[in-house]
Amino acid sequence: MTERRSRAALTRPEVTSGNMASAELAIDFERYIPTVLSSLVAKFRANANVFFSQSYGVSLAEWRILSFLREYGPASAYDIWTKAHLDKAVVSRESGSLSDKGLVKIMPVKNSTRNRSEIRLTAAGLALLDRSFDEVLRRHDNLTEGLDQKSIETFLRVVGHLENRIAHMGDKTTHSYSAHAPIKRIGRSGA
Repeated sequence: MTERRSRAALTRPEVTSGNMASAELAIDFERYIPTVLSSLVAKFRANANVFFSQSYGVSLAEWRILSFLREYGPASAYDIWTKAHLDKAVVSRESGSLSDKGLVKIMPVKNSTRNRSEIRLTAAGLALLDRSFDEVLRRHDNLTEGLDQKSIETFLRVVGHLENRIAHMGDKTTHSYSAHAPIKRIGRSGA
């Protein structure tokens, strides 16, 4: 937790349904889970893109495609973007780039009614993954340093819970805001 975020948590005024009418309220984006996670993901992506491009000459998306192919074997672009949760256009663009770099080979699937292609790792692609493996694990260990296994498992459980609750974000409820709602009081302008 950043110093600013921890300070905000310590000084956050208690906002309950009983005193909400008298206070101007705003979303506390330092506690609003979608914003917190979006910010974290953007920082991870930016850091990883610099790392992979400088160290291995590939983007994060390219490395993810290579890693997917190592785990699952040859696959279509459709398989990659649906199973690896990557954007369709990104997979198409980055697969072409990987082919140009000689890291994958793209071959048409025989007798495919949809003109599908199969993407497979080349020896150079496998070598890149082998070279990056230990460093990727080291970076992960550096990221999670200070967290014990139970904390990491709790984090993964919470992320899974949030992912399952996304579909329910628009559900109507009859109850007031929860005690942990991401709201804060703000000063009235012009008062």
